[in-house]
Amino acid sequence: MATVQLVSPTLPEDPPVAGLRLAPRRPLGPDTRLTLIDNGKPRARELLQMIAEGLRQRSGLHSVQIVSKGSASRVLDDAEVASLAASSDAVIAGLGDCGACSACSLADAIRMEGAGVPATVLISDVFTGHIASFAVTMGMPGYHSAVVPHPVSSKNDTQLARFAADVTDQIAAQLGG
Repeated sequence: MATVQLVSPTLPEDPPVAGLRLAPRRPLGPDTRLTLIDNGKPRARELLQMIAEGLRQRSGLHSVQIVSKGSASRVLDDAEVASLAASSDAVIAGLGDCGACSACSLADAIRMEGAGVPATVLISDVFTGHIASFAVTMGMPGYHSAVVPHPVSSKNDTQLARFAADVTDQIAAQLGG
């Protein structure tokens, strides 16, 4: 008999109270410590690194840290959020290119906002409605995202570079606007 594991894109605790606020923003610059939360989806790390390089060229950055999650269908725990908040001035979470990983990446970004760190979530276009709905559940209706074409996993470096270039200014505005 086969066993099926069902992953539900919900947090184990009650949803946060509605009306959460964005963390305070300041322009990205040479003192900014950017953290990329790579959830392990195929080609996510490469795309996130290309975006970080675009931000470095655009605004200058002090450093870029890449954090790899053990599973795309897991939300950062309190200790991870606290540790990242202590070492980050801005965060990009992603890549959301399925239902559960999109919801979990959104939850990671919103949890970082709650810890006082400006964040955004990188998702593929077919999950914008899903993210909009889950943002309401998370207490952040209208939360921003950076959107790239789906699927990312099958794209080559040239295509990823184009995706990164297309969202870099938008991400800079979301993180430092």
